[in-house]
Amino acid sequence: MSSLEAPWLRIEGRLATITLDRPDVLNAIDLGWIASLQAALDAVARSPEVCVLVVRGAGRAFCSGLDLDLLARDGMPAELFPAQERAFRALELLDAVTIAAIHGHCVGGGLQLAAACDLRLCSADAVLGLPAVNEGLFPALATYRLPRLIGLGPARRLILSGEPVAPAEALRLGLVDYVVPAERFDVEARAIVDRFVAAPAPAARASKRLMRLAFGPFEEAYEAAEPLVGEVARSADAARARAAWRERRASRAGETPGVGRSD
Repeated sequence: MSSLEAPWLRIEGRLATITLDRPDVLNAIDLGWIASLQAALDAVARSPEVCVLVVRGAGRAFCSGLDLDLLARDGMPAELFPAQERAFRALELLDAVTIAAIHGHCVGGGLQLAAACDLRLCSADAVLGLPAVNEGLFPALATYRLPRLIGLGPARRLILSGEPVAPAEALRLGLVDYVVPAERFDVEARAIVDRFVAAPAPAARASKRLMRLAFGPFEEAYEAAEPLVGEVARSADAARARAAWRERRASRAGETPGVGRSD
């Protein structure tokens, strides 16, 4: 992968990492930030070997949201909203499992980015929130994503108050999926990520595609699932899983037939 093509991106086998890299401003969002994120996402989309994508921030923060110096100097650039949402939507539509690794500040557009990922793992000392209303703005399409993620009532509270939410409360709400100790963040985050890297890719990709249909008609989901059942069952990963199951069965002397089976 050319660093010129996607300077924020690193690919190591099945795992890709995008590192938001404006640490001097806590990785705040401007048009250059969006362009770098989009370039990295486009490169991941062209990399079929990638099964998991981690998005993280350089330095002391994940992302502190919109660059307020830009806003004070130039106002809201007209092209910022559509460019940002194209990037966030591209993140949502990746076949790879996407994981936000959150430390430090994850507020405003940073939390919007995290909400567009499949999963969020969070340092216990992270700062989370959507303060846009207190800045005379609204948090873009967090107004769409957050109710679907945590429910309409909690989303209303977080968006309309602009109040920060502690990691433990975020975990209770389902806003984040894992909270890990700050002093062991890198080690424990990588251990969690490795679980998803090890998962059979065809099954994970099919599951992601179908979950996008979860809020639509059942018939649409069924029609999409039917061909995927056979496709995934014929994959090399499924064959390896069946072989591993047979080996485990053979090694269990005296096992009652059928006990321990899981689908």
